[in-house]
Amino acid sequence: MPDLVLPARFYDLLPVGHQRGHREETLTLPVERTAFLPIDVYGLGYSEGEPRPEREPLWFPGSFELQRTLLRERIAPSLQAARRIGLPVIYANNSNPGVRGDRSEFGAVLRRTHGLTDDERWRHESPEEFQFSACVAPQPGDHVCPKLFYSGFHGTHLDTLLRNLRIETLVVVGFATNACVHTTLTDALYRNYRVVLLRDCTLGMECDDTYRDLALTNAFIRFVETHVGFTATADAFLEACRRAA
Repeated sequence: MPDLVLPARFYDLLPVGHQRGHREETLTLPVERTAFLPIDVYGLGYSEGEPRPEREPLWFPGSFELQRTLLRERIAPSLQAARRIGLPVIYANNSNPGVRGDRSEFGAVLRRTHGLTDDERWRHESPEEFQFSACVAPQPGDHVCPKLFYSGFHGTHLDTLLRNLRIETLVVVGFATNACVHTTLTDALYRNYRVVLLRDCTLGMECDDTYRDLALTNAFIRFVETHVGFTATADAFLEACRRAA
């Protein structure tokens, strides 16, 4: 299998006062050393015949429609392309592992700022919000890594799985950019993985004063480009997969 040749972007902070800004580097990624990592792409209502969720999934007006577009038009095709060329697909998903998160400080944050009740988040083995829409559901041969907190690495088997698979680079999609995505990617860097976020396949949890221009989403994409790794687009990834195939 030929390598994935992917044009990727980073942000150059130098020179101070006259930064070069966005720059591009062409990455050559061996297929056998690269994995596709969807983070928290669960939720129903994105495929035909599925009930729409009662609340906006990312807690800002219009987030359901935006997330549905990303899942159906960008993330789902990227998932399919990754599978076609044999990339391991590893889902990192919020779960309820029975560690009494309702008594934790993390649980307190979710109650205080997200309005999640203990019954919704902690007392059901498989809360409805953790179900997958058909368009992005795991397929036979994919891996699913349950996570306790925002990061896919903290207290999980993800690092062991990646090392057993001899993975060096992660191509990442999913939600939310400013919570589970950025913490998982930062932890990946600390474990010496190269990371490439598909920047048009992610969306952050916005506030009332930021959602109109997706300011938090864009800020954390910039954080990845300046402090963690690279970003690319779904179209670039799809073309790289086509050429590799």
